[in-house]
Amino acid sequence: MKGLEERDPRSGRWVLYRSQVEHSRDCEQYPYEIIPSRVFLDTNVVNALVKHAAHIFEQEPLIDGLHQTMAHDVEALMHVFQIGSRANWELVASSKTLEEISQTPIEDLRETLMDYAVEIAVCSGEAADFALDLGRRIVGSNFLDMLPDRNDRELLAHAIGLQCDVFCTCDRSTIIRRRDRLPKLPIRVLTPVEWWLHVKPWAGLWC
Repeated sequence: MKGLEERDPRSGRWVLYRSQVEHSRDCEQYPYEIIPSRVFLDTNVVNALVKHAAHIFEQEPLIDGLHQTMAHDVEALMHVFQIGSRANWELVASSKTLEEISQTPIEDLRETLMDYAVEIAVCSGEAADFALDLGRRIVGSNFLDMLPDRNDRELLAHAIGLQCDVFCTCDRSTIIRRRDRLPKLPIRVLTPVEWWLHVKPWAGLWC
């Protein structure tokens, strides 16, 4: 399976660009000013971070049989987190994230997911109260009705209320497929691969 990026077999380093033309093109398409800086992680992204932690954080090989779309998302998260360890980006979740994780049927996985999520969840204070209220009001309206899942609407509302500039999700079948129908929002909805594409041209700043 072809990955997003290539690794130099001699140095072991990732080769992000083969030419200055390619790099300049991406710098123009993804300017520095729009690099995501405060990112709300959808629950499925938290799941990916935990289930594929060895690859994302230790760069171990991906497990066999992983669907290509998920494999690309996991690789993208690996690149983003490798760069992000030296950058000042903020990762955010909410009490709704913890609620969804609490319904995970496998106890060991649930506990591991919860351990990760509680570190980034904003559950108290004025910002959290505002996000909760916004979530209730949006779920009770038809503002985001193009998203059929109530939990998706509530999480997106929390991300807006917590002043995130990106909502990152692996859910292409529902959220990504319908994002063009969303009203104008003060937040971008991106997949992990798209998040990496925003970071990639500027990765050298943190290497």
